[in-house]
Amino acid sequence: MLKVDKMGFKENIKTRRLELNLTLEEVSNKLGISKPTLQRYESGVISNVPFEKVEKLSAILGTTPTYLMGWK
Repeated sequence: MLKVDKMGFKENIKTRRLELNLTLEEVSNKLGISKPTLQRYESGVISNVPFEKVEKLSAILGTTPTYLMGWK
């Protein structure tokens, strides 16, 4: 698991999801997690996200793990 920067990660997920007009339900179904879990990722309640989920989430959102993590 990776310890992520709460602010960058949570904001980047939500921003990108909204840019693509995707719902929490659509993304959580594709990611294989519950809608409340994705909500907790976006709110920063969960900050230890398995790298496999970060990789899959970046593919779903059409971006890179680097972008989602807030790394430059």
